[in-house]
Parts: sequence; C-alpha cells; structure tokens
Amino acid sequence: MNRQYPANAITITPMHRHKASIAAAFKWEIRKAGNLWYWLATMLFDAVGIFNGWDQYQSYRPDFQAQGVTWAAVWGQAILLPSMVFMPVLVAAFAAQIEANEHKGRNWQRLNASGMVGTAIAGKMMHGLLASLLTVAIFESEFILAGVLVGGFDPEELGPYLLRGVPMTLAVWAIMTLTQAIAARAESFASTMSIMFLLTLAGCALSVATPALALPYPLALITTASAARDMGNIASTTSMTSSCMVAILWVLISLLIFRHQARRAI
Repeated sequence: MNRQYPANAITITPMHRHKASIAAAFKWEIRKAGNLWYWLATMLFDAVGIFNGWDQYQSYRPDFQAQGVTWAAVWGQAILLPSMVFMPVLVAAFAAQIEANEHKGRNWQRLNASGMVGTAIAGKMMHGLLASLLTVAIFESEFILAGVLVGGFDPEELGPYLLRGVPMTLAVWAIMTLTQAIAARAESFASTMSIMFLLTLAGCALSVATPALALPYPLALITTASAARDMGNIASTTSMTSSCMVAILWVLISLLIFRHQARRAI
C-alpha cells in the first residue's frame, strides 16, 4: 500500500526548521519502508553463503589448521555468492519496491509542488545508508557467530573483517542509490528490476573474467569491497580506501541522477 509523505515532512518551513524537516522525512522513510521480507531473505541467503564458507573450511580443515588459517578460510567463500548475486539483487528489489510505490501514489509530483524534493531525497539517502549498514551487519553477525560458536575461532583476529564492513556498507549504499536513480526513470518495479538484474549478471561476469577491472563497476562493488577474490589484501587499508572512494563516487553520481529525475516528475 502506498503511503504519502505526512504534512510535517513536506511542509515548506524557514531555514531553522530545515534539519527538522529532513529528520521527519528520514523517520517517514523508515516507517513506510518496513519490508520484513527483505530482512528475512537477507538473513536466509547470507546463511547460505556462510554455509558454503564453512563447508569449504571443513573440506580442507587439516590444511587450514596446519597453516593457522581460520576466519580467512571461511570468509572468502562465505561472502562470494552473497556479494555477487544475493545482496545486489535483494538490495535492488528493496529500493525498487519503495520507489515504485512513490510513482503509484504520485508522491514525487506532490513533493515537487511543495518544493520539498530535496528534503525527501535527503531522507531517502539517510534511510538508504541505515539500511545498507544493517544489511552488512547481518552478514557480519552470522559470520562471527558461525566462527565463534561453531568453529571456536579467536575473536581477536576479527579486526580486518569488521573493518571490511565499512567499504561493504558504502558499496551496498551505492547499489541502493543507483537503483533509486533508475527507478525514478523506469517507474515500475518490473522495469527497474529487469535493468538491475542485467547489471548484476554483467557484474558477475566481470568479477569472474577480469576481477581487476571490476573495481569501478557498481554492481561488483560489494565483491571488491569484501576482498572476496583478493584475500591476500583483506587487511589492506589501501584496498579498503580505494573501495570506499569508488563507492562514494557512485553514490554521488547516482544521487545527481536521482535528484534530476525526481525533479522532472510533474
């Protein structure tokens, strides 16, 4: 069911109430975007990835133990499939559903008429960042629980994997913002998801064929940010920084497109 922005989120106010309006828009985004299916699907498909990682560890356990490898043995395989397929598709579906409802209810037209498109987009961006953070937190939590409770791994060695949550969060945010930009133009859920699914497939092919060239590709950002195909650099601050910078660049590019398309809704 579509929900329109409440009056206190879109009312034109003086400058000293601008921050309050953005806060209201942010709260409204949280309220209307409570898609339980997304969080359940995220937990389920992350668990599939963790199982794959754990299965690989068990298959070669004597070799890994001889090398003193624990968390790294699980991480690479555990994050590979979620980062290449599950996360991009689910994140895109999450954002596409929200934006499709905006078009159904002609909310962008109302926001343009009230002059509050910028405030609404700011609220959406804040909500997108929060959702991205929680998306990555779910995977990290399952990874840690599996390693500590099942594998008995040392939690003190988790530092690099927790730090990887920063570029991964930004990568998810970039995909979410890109989906919003595409949805603002495509309007329908089916059209948006068709485009995002094709982009995801292209990202998978690029990550497999030429991982080095996948760094700037938006739908391959999570794989690159997680170092799934470059485990030797899992703790590299240079690798993390470059992933963060590329992800932020895509967020800004997508935001500009999103804002432009939203302002064209009349």
